[in-house]
Parts: sequence; C-alpha cells; structure tokens
Amino acid sequence: MSTRIDSAVSALVLDEARLIDQKRWAEWLMLYTEDAVFWMPSWKDETHTTDDPELQLNLIYLPNRQGLEDRIYRIETGDSFASVPLDRTTHVVGGALVTGESPAGIQAWAGWIVHTYGYRGTTTRSGSYEYLLRETAEGLRIARKKVVMIDDRLEGAVDVYHV
Repeated sequence: MSTRIDSAVSALVLDEARLIDQKRWAEWLMLYTEDAVFWMPSWKDETHTTDDPELQLNLIYLPNRQGLEDRIYRIETGDSFASVPLDRTTHVVGGALVTGESPAGIQAWAGWIVHTYGYRGTTTRSGSYEYLLRETAEGLRIARKKVVMIDDRLEGAVDVYHV
C-alpha cells in the first residue's frame, strides 16, 4: 500500500470519529456511499460473530445509507429512546491499517474505545472496525463498516454513535 492511501484511510477513520463526537450528522453521513452497509454482528459463541446479516441476529444492521439517514433523523427529532437526552461521546480510534485492496475497494481495520456519558450514567465499550472503502469523486468514502464489539452482553441502549 502506498503512504498516500495509508494516510487517507487514517484521516477518514479519525474524521468519522470526530464528526460523531461533534454531532455533525450531515457531514458524517456524507462519509458513506449511497449503498453503504453499517453492520454490528452479535456473538454466536466465544470466538465467532454472526456472519450473515440478512439471516442471523445482529446488534445493528443498516443495509444502505438510507438506514443511517433514518437513524440520524430519529436522533435529531428526539424520536429515538436511545438518544433522549442525547449522550456525549468520545471515540478513541487507533491503529487504522490498510489490510488489503481489491476491485471492490480498500479494506481497512481499526481498534476503538468509546466512552459515553449521559442521563443513564457512563459506559465504556470497545472493539474493532472493519471497513471497505471506495474512491469516489468526493474522495475516499465508506462502502461498508462492520463494528465488532468485544462485549457479548449489552448494558443500556446502543445506537450508531455509541460505537
């Protein structure tokens, strides 16, 4: 991989975290392609997550950007239980690595920790992100984001900005 690609991937991953923490939802959504998939599988056992978002249980599964837009609409209008009142978050993302390239795009991985503070108290969660990134006229964009949370038991509500 070239240094330019590595830098662009790292910048995109960090920018996504910043935009979520600053609640700049419209800009955050623009980081995703129209056909982007946002997927957070559940754990099948101690070492395997579900692998088919269409047929198996997921913590979150949004098959396109419209699903993300719907979530943001509910967050902004206060129509989401998980978001009233809206929690404050800090995303700490590190180790963004390009793990491969294919005709479909650039594969990347990063580790994450998110600390959340709100009406219901504080929560810290962590895991990894697996990305498929695609070069577009607007620059590098997220075509697929898989969020693997290390916890297999959820305490409290989880929404797209909590992970």
